[in-house]
Amino acid sequence: SSGINAEYGGNVEDKDCIIFDDIADACLSIVRTASILKANGSRRVFAMATHGLFTEEGLELCRASEIDEFVVTETIDQRENLESYGKLQTVDVAMLFSEAIRRIHNNEPLLHLFNL
Repeated sequence: SSGINAEYGGNVEDKDCIIFDDIADACLSIVRTASILKANGSRRVFAMATHGLFTEEGLELCRASEIDEFVVTETIDQRENLESYGKLQTVDVAMLFSEAIRRIHNNEPLLHLFNL
């Protein structure tokens, strides 16, 4: 037994699925969840994490996995990982963080930052 209990709600057949985690390091649960989703008929599986703190073993698992695209923020430098893992994408959050810091410093509301 892997010790990982993956559960999802609804029918994933022919659907695009998104797995979200706060930190991607060993990536075992992310990769196993992707495998379960694909085994149940999902069309594509996207993984997203706030912090891509990948171990070498975690990257290797991701490379061999059924994840179609893996997106992380640039809170940690990903240059080497981008070169070795072709499905990895990054989102730059520097401007968002700098604006949040400016607003906090000036006692301004943060709500504006979350208006999509």
